[in-house]
Amino acid sequence: MSRVTFLPGPVTAEAGPGERLLDVARRAGVGLVADCGGRGKCGNCRVEVDLSDPPSAALSAPTADEVRLLPGGAPGGVGSRGYRLACLARVHGDVAVTVPPESQVSASPPRKPFTRHRIRIHPAVSRVTVGLDPASSGETLGDRLGRALAAARPRSRPVPLDVLAELSLQADAEGTPEATATLFQGRDVLQVRPGRRQGLFGVALDLGTTSLVCFLCDLVADKIVAVRSAANPQAAYGEDVISRVAAVQRDPAKLRELQELLVGAVNALVADAAAEAGVDAADLLDVVAVGNPIMQHLLLGMSPLSLGRAPYLPLCRQGGEVAAERLGLRVFPRAQVHLLPMLSGFIGADTLAALLTRPPAFFRGTNLLVDVGTNGELVLAHDGVLRATSCATGPVFEGAHIRSGMRAAPGAIEKVRVSAEGAVELDVIRGPGRGSRPAGLCGSGVISAVSALVGAGVLRPDGAFDTDAEHRGLRIDPVGGVAEFVLAPASESHTGRDVVLGQWDVRAVQLGKAALRAGIDILCREAGVERLDRIYLAGTFGNYLDPGDLLCIGMLPAVGVDRIEAVGNAAGDGARLALFSTAYRRRAAALARRIQVVELSLRADFQEIFVNSMELGPSPTA
Repeated sequence: MSRVTFLPGPVTAEAGPGERLLDVARRAGVGLVADCGGRGKCGNCRVEVDLSDPPSAALSAPTADEVRLLPGGAPGGVGSRGYRLACLARVHGDVAVTVPPESQVSASPPRKPFTRHRIRIHPAVSRVTVGLDPASSGETLGDRLGRALAAARPRSRPVPLDVLAELSLQADAEGTPEATATLFQGRDVLQVRPGRRQGLFGVALDLGTTSLVCFLCDLVADKIVAVRSAANPQAAYGEDVISRVAAVQRDPAKLRELQELLVGAVNALVADAAAEAGVDAADLLDVVAVGNPIMQHLLLGMSPLSLGRAPYLPLCRQGGEVAAERLGLRVFPRAQVHLLPMLSGFIGADTLAALLTRPPAFFRGTNLLVDVGTNGELVLAHDGVLRATSCATGPVFEGAHIRSGMRAAPGAIEKVRVSAEGAVELDVIRGPGRGSRPAGLCGSGVISAVSALVGAGVLRPDGAFDTDAEHRGLRIDPVGGVAEFVLAPASESHTGRDVVLGQWDVRAVQLGKAALRAGIDILCREAGVERLDRIYLAGTFGNYLDPGDLLCIGMLPAVGVDRIEAVGNAAGDGARLALFSTAYRRRAAALARRIQVVELSLRADFQEIFVNSMELGPSPTA
């Protein structure tokens, strides 16, 4: 066995002969970005090694495929430092490697704005305190408790034996004059405690492909008492969910690993939120979780393989409950985790949850809900009829598969302005101890950069750089031989490398943009819609997009900028609505029955519309 030390930790792990560096990192808990799932396609799992140090020979020699993906097309880096790809480098001896900031799975909590909705609350769990008559001859504690609960809640079922067993361990159970029972849906007794208990709390979870959000809520006072978010650690197996499905396909044991990674991250968020709020885990009595179909399958430990092959169906569509202890969630063990229904293989509970946040006017008019990420979900409401579809936009809108791409974390460029005179202005996400030196482009920065270059005449409508344009940022990549635009030179960047937008980056944006726009246009054709009243942008990515940028490149149909509205983390908001009120759970089930799913892959006109949507430029005004 060899020893691998990951810096700047340091974290040390053992490696078997010829084991991939990426697999060693995963086992050691070192978060390495691997957008392609470790298949040697994206080139983002870069690590640094000391080329002057003999132990560097402990790694396999770079293959031609690896060299092609390395910065500058060679393993050499700055001075004696060099780069290797963890997914292609194999360990043959003791070695130390440094994981640079841009290769680390972000530990920074993603920016997840949310909206507070005032509703009439009616949670699925309730507490009732009952008086217990003094014990009479031959009458058990269970008899007294059952009689009192039946009188207070006629619909309640007999107290389960395991609940009585837990109650019996309380020192004052036998002699207590009153007890508090927690009921689910007014029927099932989840917990009984001696004395009078007031606290009633629940957790709403938004399980995104890229990030996770936990809302800890007071179900009596109708308020959010703590919010926590984190990057989804499953990203080590691929930036998009299809890469994670592929990991399970290659090795079925990965399903358990992915489920444990997810649940472990959620438990950390819940524990942190509960500590801040001063809430005992035993008082976290209800959970609602939403996510796309693959994320919900992974949470439940259900095989996602059917979602990775035609006809791309989930194992089931219905929502329902599963005990928290079954999933390993560290809340009250008998708490029920409620999951909203799934509409199709690519439209899940997160889309339904987002719809729950829309007011009645949304459903009466002609309105479009857009959630853009590694997969784009669209819901069109027209005269009370709902149509939905999903678009394979790819990870470009998360900053992945982009040469200088990164997540929306400190150092990421999120806004670009390019003047006709050649001046480039950048807005960079700042963080503790970080200045304004850019490290790369996040998703909104990529869209902004393309829009700015189109506006400056540097990018033509067909997406090619205009090499005749006289702009000091425009150059020919000496390795690839194609045009690229330097947004920040190495001397001004945080990484010491140029931050660029290359020709293939623009092509990736065009493909993602065309997929989304084709989905929108097909939904409108299905509904006979020529003009939209309003467009709502949901999700973290949508919240930070500039509507002007989207219209500039034709990503959205021509509407007024004032009719495009960001609605924040609508999926998380909808999860909270379902936590606070069972009426929203019933409403979600009713919406799932109403929505007509349009499968783009079955449309004969999809390819033509997709190709026509590749052009960069504003859409004609309707």
